Amino acid sequence: MDNKITADEADEAAPRIGEQIIVKTYTGSQAEATKSFQADAVRMADQLYFPVFQSWAPGRWRSRAFIAALLLCFLIVGIPALIYMFIVTPNGALTVTYGFRGCEGGL
Repeated sequence: MDNKITADEADEAAPRIGEQIIVKTYTGSQAEATKSFQADAVRMADQLYFPVFQSWAPGRWRSRAFIAALLLCFLIVGIPALIYMFIVTPNGALTVTYGFRGCEGGL
């Protein structure tokens, strides 16, 4: 009684990653992104996709923007730009990985 399977059978039985994992990114402030995620999580759950991982990355200004504002300080124009950059932060990104959890029994 040898229960060996062929490579083709193993490929058919293996989970298909592309069909079972979806990665979505929600942008905005942390509160806005979380609100969008919570609304979308309900719709995804209806399709049997559930969140398995979340990652929040706060927004940051690019270094070129700071350098440009600093150089413009010599013309006095950069001072308001620097103040604005310190007060206002760019939108962050909430990245959520959804995994498919279909019914095991095959209703």
